[in-house]
Amino acid sequence: MKKSLSLVLVLLMILGISLSASADEPVSFSVTFLKNDWHGDPNNMEIMQKLEEEANVDIDWQIYSNATWSEKKNLIINSGDLPDVFYMNAVNATDVAKYGPQGMFLDMTDLIDQYCPNLKAVMEANPTFKALCTNPADGKIYSISRAAEREANTLAGQMYIYKPWLDKLGLEVPTDYESFYQVLKAFKEQDPNGNGQADELPFAFSNMELSYSFGNLFGMFGYGYNLDYGLKCDGITVVGDEVVFVPRTENYKEAIAYFNRMFTEGLFSAEDYATQDSKLLNSKLHSEEVTVGCFIAFDANIVVPADRLDDYVQMEPMAGPRGDRIWMQTENPNNMGGTQFVMTYKAKGKEEAIMRWLDAHFEKTNSIQLFLGSIGTNLEYDENGMLVYVPTPEGQSYSEFRYANCPVHVPCSISADQWNTDIQIMDEDAGRWVYMQEVLKPYLTQHALYQYVIDEDSKYLTSRGKDIMDYVRTTEARWMTSGGVEEEWDAYIKQLNALGIDEYVQVKQGILDRFQAAGK
Repeated sequence: MKKSLSLVLVLLMILGISLSASADEPVSFSVTFLKNDWHGDPNNMEIMQKLEEEANVDIDWQIYSNATWSEKKNLIINSGDLPDVFYMNAVNATDVAKYGPQGMFLDMTDLIDQYCPNLKAVMEANPTFKALCTNPADGKIYSISRAAEREANTLAGQMYIYKPWLDKLGLEVPTDYESFYQVLKAFKEQDPNGNGQADELPFAFSNMELSYSFGNLFGMFGYGYNLDYGLKCDGITVVGDEVVFVPRTENYKEAIAYFNRMFTEGLFSAEDYATQDSKLLNSKLHSEEVTVGCFIAFDANIVVPADRLDDYVQMEPMAGPRGDRIWMQTENPNNMGGTQFVMTYKAKGKEEAIMRWLDAHFEKTNSIQLFLGSIGTNLEYDENGMLVYVPTPEGQSYSEFRYANCPVHVPCSISADQWNTDIQIMDEDAGRWVYMQEVLKPYLTQHALYQYVIDEDSKYLTSRGKDIMDYVRTTEARWMTSGGVEEEWDAYIKQLNALGIDEYVQVKQGILDRFQAAGK
């Protein structure tokens, strides 16, 4: 009897040891990795190995080319042969809104509370980030965005002027709408490039790209304005908690009359007004002889040859007739967004381990390395304890060096105040960041509307909403280039009312209200 009891105890002890060992085995699951031309293999990235070790998981990376992913995604979703995790924006917001409520993607709302203290803390500290992760239709969280804030990228373009021409003509950088007109007129008429030809282009831009259009110059008249008429912004500017439909304001009428003067006198180009992208602007700024006096762009170094960069100086927002100096921000809140992480129904039974792995992304130093590269390879600490960039190896671009060692487009968090304290500002952001902090911040009081739409919004905006914006766009183009805003204004407002402009504004206000509520 004693021998039998002892044998049972020994077997239980062995079984207990076996169960304990089994409990420590890494949990395996599959994750998509969308590889661009620069990306290294995620299996060899130090930061990805670190996350696996911290969460005690073993990832089966399903690697796809980012360039051909769209077609493959549809095949995968339609087949039902899903990975456990869609990663790196493998599915978009439309997919999330469609498949989340259907159960294809798992609701993570309660799982975050249970297993993700780091992620939960970021959401509590950053309501906008929480709102970006929340599905507007049902208030549930099916996807996790990236919260790597880059304030410099929220600027809707910067304005530059060619200082040698100002110096030659004895002019100062313009500071208001009237001196701007006078400077452009001098650029056009006084041959500042000295070649004896009237080839000067006083002001250049690319319409319908927010960072390259002249929409921010509407800020001289009280409201910044996005000239992109897609479903993203549609003439809406956000001021505090309210949306404003700019094209029905007296400010807009005044601005149109001013810009018509610019077009009529050849100071603004009708060709630029009809241009959809920045390629034409780039070509003009790369002409053999300098011909562009002033322009708006995301950043000068993108469109200006290196040997001319120092000659184009940044301008401050100019004052309008009532002293308004508004400069508008993009709709993307601090460059956050995306659907970087979505857990599918195939992950059932492994949720805890997967959420542990997700939460490790939001530990402070892990987040930095996921976005910028590994400490010891891409980054190192300086004498003040700030992470700075290791020199890029010869023969590699910075992007090649960075993407070889980290995924970049994944869930992580770097707050705006960490730049130049915990981590050195990125070179590509440095000029914009300094200019924003030192010059523009007081004027960045308005922004475009982040489109947080539900199905009902989409149906309206692609039908009656589109009718309104088509009318505005057609009328605006005629007024800009041919005039008539004063004479036609009353009839224009009457037609806007007939088309249902009040309902349009209500829909847009609802989008803003839902977005703000989701972050609370």
